[in-house]
Amino acid sequence: MKKLFLTVLSISCLTLSAFAGDKEDVLATFDKYVKDANSYSTNIPKYYVDNARIVRIVNKKQGGQRSILIPFDRYLKELEGHSGLAKLVGYKNAYNNRKIEKTGNDYKISTIRVPRNDKTGLPAYFIFTKSGDTWKIKEEIMTTNVQTFLSAK
Repeated sequence: MKKLFLTVLSISCLTLSAFAGDKEDVLATFDKYVKDANSYSTNIPKYYVDNARIVRIVNKKQGGQRSILIPFDRYLKELEGHSGLAKLVGYKNAYNNRKIEKTGNDYKISTIRVPRNDKTGLPAYFIFTKSGDTWKIKEEIMTTNVQTFLSAK
């Protein structure tokens, strides 16, 4: 009985240790992503899996919201094309009230994204999945007030 208890205890400790290690790795990857994004690094695409799901939930001026799915290749082109202007105006995002939870084999980081010149912030979340020996973003959903997403094709 004592051996069985010790075996179960050992397995539990190892499982909890792996969970804690993965959780810390995901948070560290997210911190690096934010730092690179705010410094306009060309490394941003490496943080995503191929064909990551990118969604913008637009707060419409007339009220309500609309969800816009952005094709990943378009997202990367726009990211590259807009980085010069963003750098020129000093655009940066802060991410407050981060919460991380395990969802299946993945991790979800829920946060409040505070874009430049915003006082209250907007909900955002990122789902990270293991890709080889690194964690990558497989889904990114951000709420935004930018109306141009409504007319984008």
